[in-house]
Amino acid sequence: MFSLSHLRLLCEERKIPLISQATENFLWEILQKYKPKICLEIGGAVWYSAIFTAGLVRQRWGQVYSFEVSHPAYLEWLIHIRESWLGNITSYPWDCRQWPIKKLLPPKRRTSPKKADFVFIDGQKSQYAEYLEIIETLISDTTILVLDDVIKYHNKLSTVYRFLEKKQMNYEVRQLEADDGVMTMGL
Repeated sequence: MFSLSHLRLLCEERKIPLISQATENFLWEILQKYKPKICLEIGGAVWYSAIFTAGLVRQRWGQVYSFEVSHPAYLEWLIHIRESWLGNITSYPWDCRQWPIKKLLPPKRRTSPKKADFVFIDGQKSQYAEYLEIIETLISDTTILVLDDVIKYHNKLSTVYRFLEKKQMNYEVRQLEADDGVMTMGL
């Protein structure tokens, strides 16, 4: 029987990075409070956070779209998703910077893609600004964005701060652990 706690233990044993327990708790609060239905994740590793999110949003027919550049991680994900019995995750084993991401979310109308209600970014930290630029057409003023590991890797995020300043986007850095935390927008 699949369990996220077992997957967390396996990842910790194998030194595979995944969201911290504090980040998981924070995401749980957001997902329960705001009840998003269309969720986008960039940087899934073994898709722990995508499976976590999909499990919470499936009650309201929510869908998770997830991107991970690592092909071995994608192959491992196929095993985890089969074991979890979740059918509400669409995963892409590609670098979202290389694909027309707006065409991958199903259209709301024939002319425009759906807007994401919730976005979680936990990919390569130096590329966070590129990810934000790519998803710009998929978010609205009510979209909740969470960027992970922004305190620990602050030295890799200068382009993010320039992007946010240029776009005049409000954000908040929330310290969730002694040495790390998340950046949020839309809360």
